[in-house]
Amino acid sequence: MSPAENDDPTRSFSKDLERGPSVLGHGHNGSNTSLPGGIGSAASSSDSSILGDPDQPELGEEWGPQHPCYPHLNPHVPLDSPEYTNTRIIRIRRDWLIEGDLAPTFSNLYPEILDPAGVSEQEFRRVIEKLNGDLIPIFNPYNWRNVLDSVLGLLTGWIWDDIGLTYAKIKLRGLEAWIDKWNAEMEKATGSEEGTVAPRIVSLRRTGYMNLDFQIPDPEIAPTSEPTGSRAGLGAPAEPNPAVLTGPPIET
Repeated sequence: MSPAENDDPTRSFSKDLERGPSVLGHGHNGSNTSLPGGIGSAASSSDSSILGDPDQPELGEEWGPQHPCYPHLNPHVPLDSPEYTNTRIIRIRRDWLIEGDLAPTFSNLYPEILDPAGVSEQEFRRVIEKLNGDLIPIFNPYNWRNVLDSVLGLLTGWIWDDIGLTYAKIKLRGLEAWIDKWNAEMEKATGSEEGTVAPRIVSLRRTGYMNLDFQIPDPEIAPTSEPTGSRAGLGAPAEPNPAVLTGPPIET
């Protein structure tokens, strides 16, 4: 293998194992022909925040696990449960450009696949504003309450932290209660019709505050598209493989 191939930056691997090797080269023209029909663009407005680490290249609209509308398998339920088959996860990435690593904040990039699931763009942005607005002061180490809790923890041998009286723990419990209330309201709004699955937000403690997971009904979208399908058309019939003889020819 030549040194030029080893130094190719387009084949470098990302730290995100789910993304795998980078598939967006310099020749990517931003075409969305590989996207399933009905999803539309990844962003609904031009003022949305950039996803992920600011040092990463722009993801564009390439269909795959890195796409905002990609329906992930639900890792938060047992494998043999009906929810694992009937639900999918829409993952909202961290937005590192708001507070960096000082506090976990999430991008306001609206995945349009949430609209048929029952989460409008207005409601989505209200959720993001609520979560980011609460998480920033909670995790801010220069907040006077956090500084006071650090001093009290030091003076009490960290007993103050163990009994759960710190500002951060109290506020995080309140935020989890707000998420539970939001899930209950969405379930009530969806109704109790048979076969309907209400959208819900997965607990931030379960995701480690690294992403915001929306659980929605399975949109029944193919995980990936065949490379030939985008060129020849999704409705084009596949060319059959040539027949291969495995034995000696038949004599006539």
